[in-house]
Amino acid sequence: MGRAGRLLYWAGAAAIGYATIRGLRALLGLRPQALQDFLRWRGPTARGIDVGSARVDLPIYYYRDDSFLGIFTADREAVQALLPSDQLYPILTPNGRALVGIAAFNYLHTSIGPYGEVGIVLLCTYGRPAPPWLPLLLESRFPGWGAFVLHLPVTTRVARDAGRVIYGYAKFIADMEFEKTPVLQRVRLSEGGRHILTLTVRQQGLVIHDNRPLITFSVRNGELIRTRIPVYGIYHLGLRPGLGTLVLGDHPIAQQLRELWISSSAVVTKNYLTRYAILPAGEAIGRVERSHPLYSGEDRPMGRLMVRYGEEAPPLDLHP
Repeated sequence: MGRAGRLLYWAGAAAIGYATIRGLRALLGLRPQALQDFLRWRGPTARGIDVGSARVDLPIYYYRDDSFLGIFTADREAVQALLPSDQLYPILTPNGRALVGIAAFNYLHTSIGPYGEVGIVLLCTYGRPAPPWLPLLLESRFPGWGAFVLHLPVTTRVARDAGRVIYGYAKFIADMEFEKTPVLQRVRLSEGGRHILTLTVRQQGLVIHDNRPLITFSVRNGELIRTRIPVYGIYHLGLRPGLGTLVLGDHPIAQQLRELWISSSAVVTKNYLTRYAILPAGEAIGRVERSHPLYSGEDRPMGRLMVRYGEEAPPLDLHP
């Protein structure tokens, strides 16, 4: 290859590399100027919304948390039966299994105080079914992508009431024991002494910078609510089997998950190294064909929130 040929080769390689970087940045939504202004919310606001136990301002800000999630496979027909709208379609694997997400958040600093939360969600698209896997790759950049909130236990009354009143989220008060070590993050979720589930995610994987929003679907007063939640995070993306595991207990919600034939090993994991989020009001996008029964749980002022940092450190009760 002559000098001219080598110059053309390297010019082509540089062009391909530049296009690849631009494509990945577009895919992941990485715009440095947008990240600098992330917490400067310019959307609609509301002050003093009465949720029963408190008055809440929107949006709700999430400044710091320990969070992680696993995505598991489940029976397609069983998941479809739990979706309240005929316009919601489960996201599938190539072999026809549906995808269920379980995410844990130990919110250390928010505008409504610290609390714990575990989300059990059904990954889906709104409006039309999607090809297998593709929405999971693109997330909010895929038209109609979202997660229907099946259950969303929390540890404080204000978090429960705000979620129920404003969004129709299926929230109840539960107890959570978090564990965070250099190797893993784990949460044990229970209610009234009955074990619901234990989620474990190892702190391994590709490091991803991402500011794609989280989109949730919920039911409020017979309407389907879509909420677009801006998020900026840096996380380990785990694609290897064994990085995330799920153990179910003896609680009715655990039994419901068993009836979905949910897997015990995650197909994808995310272990967040840092995360910021802004929760604005949602929007009604249509009526639902089926009701979504709300598991109300026991009415108590607070659930237990405990954190362990390994066997050598004493457990920390954030609200005993």
